[in-house]
Amino acid sequence: MYKKSLMIFLASLFACFSVHAYEGDITKLSLPQMRVALDSKQITSEQLITAYLKNIEKNDKKGKKINAVIYINPDALAQARNFDANNNGKNLPLAGIPFLVKDNINTAGIATTGGTLPLKTSIPQANAFVVQKLIDQGAIVLGKTNLSELAASYGRLGYSSLGGQTVNPFNEKRDASGSSSGSAAAVAMNFAPFALGTDTSGSIRGPASTTATVGLRPSLGLTGRSGVIPLSLSADTVGVITRDVTDQAIVLDVINAVDLNDAATLNLNHLRNIFYKAVTGPVSLVGKRIGIISNFDGGNSDVDKVRDHAAALIKNHGAIIEEIKLPEIFNDLWSPVLGPLGLAEFRPQMNAYLSALPSGSPQNMDEFMQELIKETKNGTYLINPGRFQGLMDNYTTNTTDSAEYISILTNTIPYLRKAFSQIMDENNFDALLFATMRCPPSVRYDKQDLTYKCAASDPYTPSYIASALGLPEISIPGGRDQYNLPVGISFLGRFGDDAEILKLAKAFETVNKNISYK
Repeated sequence: MYKKSLMIFLASLFACFSVHAYEGDITKLSLPQMRVALDSKQITSEQLITAYLKNIEKNDKKGKKINAVIYINPDALAQARNFDANNNGKNLPLAGIPFLVKDNINTAGIATTGGTLPLKTSIPQANAFVVQKLIDQGAIVLGKTNLSELAASYGRLGYSSLGGQTVNPFNEKRDASGSSSGSAAAVAMNFAPFALGTDTSGSIRGPASTTATVGLRPSLGLTGRSGVIPLSLSADTVGVITRDVTDQAIVLDVINAVDLNDAATLNLNHLRNIFYKAVTGPVSLVGKRIGIISNFDGGNSDVDKVRDHAAALIKNHGAIIEEIKLPEIFNDLWSPVLGPLGLAEFRPQMNAYLSALPSGSPQNMDEFMQELIKETKNGTYLINPGRFQGLMDNYTTNTTDSAEYISILTNTIPYLRKAFSQIMDENNFDALLFATMRCPPSVRYDKQDLTYKCAASDPYTPSYIASALGLPEISIPGGRDQYNLPVGISFLGRFGDDAEILKLAKAFETVNKNISYK
């Protein structure tokens, strides 16, 4: 049914193309436009992948030196040719379309390293659940993207010992946030139409905000996490970074499914094929009740202005807005929740991941740390010292049998979820709105930029609410600061309300005139 409705919609786009070969920049086509062009044979999958490879060749290690891509799939062109040879014009939405994968998500036959030197030769035998869902539909893995090492930044956002530093496409002195830096920068640079990422405490939303892309942290359990290098499974999620909300919905319809190897996916009713329908049906801000959070004001005046513009815009288009200050505990959920969870969970969960790797790769944290120490002395890139210390802390700390850890899971998080639900229910809010990050893209650890202004000790505190409570939050381009750097706006909703959050984002995208950063 979904395929039929999508194809009817796509057919309406056909008039946008010549009846002959498409002559524009095919790397800038939306996913629906690609589907039309491929099915009508105006372009081939081989041409599409070749065009993206040319973009990567031009500006990843050369040109703008974005350094977003670690590996290219050597079989991508052959897989594209196979699609072209069997293209009957009636394909699933993502068939023949390439995508990039954050390098902490397993890809069979292609190294999955987490950006860390001890795993540089680790080649999984099977795809992660989400990757396999996309491949089953005919999508083609184009390659792997750089990230903050093992998905934790420790002051070097988008830096890994294996991949080096990913650069923000809008200013080479700034980073692309973390940890899904490479995925976001790659989509912003038209290296691929979409890329998979992971988000534990802001790792999809931050990179989306700083690169003028769209990134959704789904409700915990909406997407499966088997085959993903863990950081903290109480908060880890898999999501996607796209150029617009409709593309986001199309991919989410594919990767939203029950993963039998991830118990968290059993907590949600996986309604199939709802997201594309949600954003292509009637979307409106009229009558929507939106809470404008003031807790995170004051980090940067330009960011606050973009948030104020977004609030005024949705009000002018019929939304009912109310400024609200959340209880003080929501100001920063790192120390009471996310930090201790990550400290406790990483070692046992990483041990479980390593034990499933093929022989020749570290099989446990003891072997991993031994190899890391050796590689730190001899590697081309050295590990971020802060990340190394974080790994040492993870390696030596008490784990999931501590009283603090158990109390967070059984007392703190349930209390916070109840408090959040009360706020939403008492005010009848459809969503909360705030700037995704309190400050613009930060300065790379190895550069200086005196134009960067940030009064917040931690620009990521707004993102910790969704992370700690397992809620859906989408970051969408909101505007720019005075130096033309992107500023993202977030919509945060109730658990399981991912489709409604997408609809609000689509409505905002439609009316906001500052979403184009070509």
